[in-house]
Amino acid sequence: MLIVDDDEYVHGALEAALRGLRVHLLTAHTAAEGEALALQHRPCLAIVDVGLPDRDGYQLTADLRRNAMLQSMRILILTGQSPDEVAAHNAGANGLILKPFRLHHFLDLVREQLGTHGHGRDERAEVRPAVLARGA
Repeated sequence: MLIVDDDEYVHGALEAALRGLRVHLLTAHTAAEGEALALQHRPCLAIVDVGLPDRDGYQLTADLRRNAMLQSMRILILTGQSPDEVAAHNAGANGLILKPFRLHHFLDLVREQLGTHGHGRDERAEVRPAVLARGA
């Protein structure tokens, strides 16, 4: 799994939250770093912040989607601003996470994207775009 966010606090919080899922975690602070890690490691899921210093998360998502090697990667866009569901959809995101979020909602969405609902991984699982509302 790949986390692309320029905020160290977010990295730490997400790493702690995801520890129980036993996933290999890669982290990047810029879109360029995230794209390079995605191409090198081909993670099954990327969590991409909208506000990156070198390119916004919507553009990074669209760029990742254009790469044939990354077509199966799931992408969740993370934002603390007003969500742009249309931009997320047009970029090819599988979901939109609004900050702040409740940990159990976040983990449920990650598990859904990974296809791990407690019974192992199902690559054929249909996953709809999801939005987690603030404080939900």
